[in-house]
Amino acid sequence: MANTEELQQAIGLGNVTFAREEMERRRGSPVHVSGDAVQAQLKAKGGTGVVQMVDPKLGFNVRSLRLWINTTGKGDEAWPGWTTLGHRHLIDAVIRIVRGRGYSIIDAKRHDWEAGDFICVPTFAWHRHVNTGDEPVVYVAGTTTPFSMSIGTSIHEDERYPEYWVFAQKSEDARTTLIPGGAEIPESRSVAAFDGDQGLAAYLYEQQVEFAAAEEKRRRAGRVVVKASELQFGRTRMGNLAYVVDPRIGFNTKVISTLVAEIPPGGRSGAHRHLYEEVNYILSGRGYSVIEDQKYEWKAGDAFCIPVFGWHQHFNTGSEPARFLVHTSRVAMENIGQQVTQHGEDAAP
Repeated sequence: MANTEELQQAIGLGNVTFAREEMERRRGSPVHVSGDAVQAQLKAKGGTGVVQMVDPKLGFNVRSLRLWINTTGKGDEAWPGWTTLGHRHLIDAVIRIVRGRGYSIIDAKRHDWEAGDFICVPTFAWHRHVNTGDEPVVYVAGTTTPFSMSIGTSIHEDERYPEYWVFAQKSEDARTTLIPGGAEIPESRSVAAFDGDQGLAAYLYEQQVEFAAAEEKRRRAGRVVVKASELQFGRTRMGNLAYVVDPRIGFNTKVISTLVAEIPPGGRSGAHRHLYEEVNYILSGRGYSVIEDQKYEWKAGDAFCIPVFGWHQHFNTGSEPARFLVHTSRVAMENIGQQVTQHGEDAAP
């Protein structure tokens, strides 16, 4: 065992060496996920179930995002075991319906959806899904579970596993709040209850105490469903983009943002890089991407994990528009003041 002084030196040197070591980790981690491989895994599972595509446990150099696809059964077999509550988690989650139709009960409210729609589940809100069609529902989900796990705040409560509940077993109020421990805190005066006669320290502390209650209201007021017909594409230097889930357009997310990028036949996206994580799922089309000078062929059903600060550009070689589902951790990096985006070549045509 190293002595105390050696440990102190290793900690200090680790601060200096981390960035170069991280660059090597990025170069050595997977980038492309084959849709054919995903389908092979699904077939091995009997044709239904979850297949994880991007996750740190699979060797990807990500710390904030997870990407997975779920193919359900039909009718009541779609989500067996979810009859009243479903589950809830202390993460951001965005779902894109690939096939099927149904509805979700989220925080006791019904939200109907069909293929092409998006669902942004409010943090720590109970939710369950119901298949109302005559075919399996397929959806792709982007979540921030790795981020919450990395900072030790991930809570996942599921009605199928009540033995692992942390808060929900305590009372009915504990099951309905969107704040961990929200039913246990004593009533306290909010900032608004004061008449402005307290000192600065007291004012700031009361804001801190009030934050969770105000955040619960923001979660319930945030947008939940985006219909496919509501996507609005706009021309940018990166190409045609439709922002789907983003705090700037009414969603209460703190880590994840979601958009859909479209490339016309024979066209290319712009080229850029950014100091945040990005995972892509190809919704339609075929072509190739150049990521840090490496070429990757893709088609619908494939996925990508873009290395942080890695230059990337996409090219459509097919006869139909190519669409990418894009999840990023841009919001988290903006929240801590470290978001950097650098633009290179413009999109064309």
